[in-house]
Parts: sequence; C-alpha cells; structure tokens
Amino acid sequence: MSTTIPRFMVAAPSSGSGKTVVTCALLRALARRGLACAAFKCGPDYIDPLFHRRVVGARSGNLDGFFTDAPTLRALLARGAAGADVAVLEGVMGFYDGMAPGVADASSYQVARDTETPVVLVVNGRGASLSLAAVIRGIAEFLPCANVRGVVLNKTSAAACAYAAPAIEKHTGVAVLGNIPADEAFSLESRHLGLVTADEVEQLSARIDKMAELVEKSVDVDRLLEIAATAPDICEEPYRLEPIAGARPIVAVARDEAFSFYYEENLRALEDLGCELAFFSPLCDSELPRGTSALYLG
Repeated sequence: MSTTIPRFMVAAPSSGSGKTVVTCALLRALARRGLACAAFKCGPDYIDPLFHRRVVGARSGNLDGFFTDAPTLRALLARGAAGADVAVLEGVMGFYDGMAPGVADASSYQVARDTETPVVLVVNGRGASLSLAAVIRGIAEFLPCANVRGVVLNKTSAAACAYAAPAIEKHTGVAVLGNIPADEAFSLESRHLGLVTADEVEQLSARIDKMAELVEKSVDVDRLLEIAATAPDICEEPYRLEPIAGARPIVAVARDEAFSFYYEENLRALEDLGCELAFFSPLCDSELPRGTSALYLG
C-alpha cells in the first residue's frame, strides 16, 4: 500500500534566512485556500513545531535523520500527514549542515533525500542578482538527489525579483517562485518562535494572516503546489507500534505555557502502546487527573 502526500521542504543556505516565517506564512496561505496542512520540522526542535501548532494551527511533528533511518522517516511522514492535503517540511540551519562539521548526516538535505521531498530554497536576495544564481546552483548541485525545485527570494522587492529571475532560471534550472518583501510583518522576534502566552496567540495569528496575504500576492503558490504534487508516493505503512496487552494506564501529560516541549511522535507512540493520555496544567490544576499511573513532564 502506498500513500500519496503532496509535499515540499522549505530550506535555506543558513540559519537566519527566514525559513520559519516563510513556512508559517505559506502554511496560513494554504489553509486560507481550504487545504488541510501538516507541518514537520527537521531535526530535534521543539520550538518551531510548537509555533506551527499553536499560532498557525497546523498539525505538527518532527523528522530527524539522527534518531531514525530512511524507511522510518517515511513511515513517520505518512503517519503525521495522514488526511492532509499537503505537507510542509521546514529545514534546519543550512540545507547541508548536519550533526558534525563536514558531514550532511541528519541534515535537511538527508531528510529531503530520504523522503524524496522537493525542496524550495529561501534565499536572501538583498543586494545581489547574478550572484544569487551561483549560490542556488551550488546548493542544487553540491550533492546528488538534492531535488531543489524552486527558490523564493527573501527581503527582495518584486522589481528586483523580476530583474534577477531570468538569469537565475537560465543558469540553475530552478524556478523562481517569487519574493518576500522587506515588510515589518515578517520581522517576528526570536522569542515569538518559542513560548507565547495565550493572549499573544491571537495577536500573532493576525500577523501571520498579514504575512499570508503578502505571500499570496508575491509568491506563485499554485506553482508551489504543482511542485509538491510531483513528490512520489510513500510505500511504507504509516508508523505504528503494536499495543502491549493489559490495562490502559493513564499517563498524565503536563501541557501549558511552562510545560510544552514534546515530540508529538512520542505521544502517539504511548497511545499506540495502549496508554491513555490525560493532559493537565501544573500552573492551573490543583491535582493530577483521576487514576494517573505515570507522569510525563516536558
């Protein structure tokens, strides 16, 4: 049995290129089109999936080439994206940056290669034109099976993007999908990519809406979806563990503003094994859920 999951990865030459804000804007833009979205973060990151889930409202998860082999990555992707119209993978650091200097192990590149996911680069286009082609071509051709299919020029005006796009496409074969303007809406503070209070969620959600409106105007989202649709089917069955026979123990899971660092895959694994998860707030609740057998503090 194979699973059809249209998907793409948002990656970049380095950290600080705008991957997270562009990913969030794209997720909201896709949701505004009525598409059900699943979001995944490459690597061991709690914060970006939390932001995807709480502020953008997408189902979230992690795909980590250090913890899991290629078939398991694909199985986790199939599980986490079940029922979604499109899956968006957010890269980590630079596209080829792995767990140690000089290797691409556990990098965004490895996850994209092992899951056969098309890649869209976010590249800062400010103050450059033809030089951008050299950067993009270098990333696209540095290692085999990189599958770089598109690029979005960040902090770049529409006029500058139109000026640079023909040369980029000519010299790289990579489609220029549009630009992200240097707009204050895309200047989220770093702490906003981490813990946010309940009052801040609504405010940040409004900013994400503005970002999505700008993306719809400046990025060819239809072409992006066409790229996502070229991703091959996943042949692995969605990841699941066999249940352990016996009673269903209640695991109390702390989840609030103070306790929020979890891998969704671990919570699903506990449920697969037969546990019943009961969420509670150490900040607000005076006692544990009734019948608690175990406590999970993230």
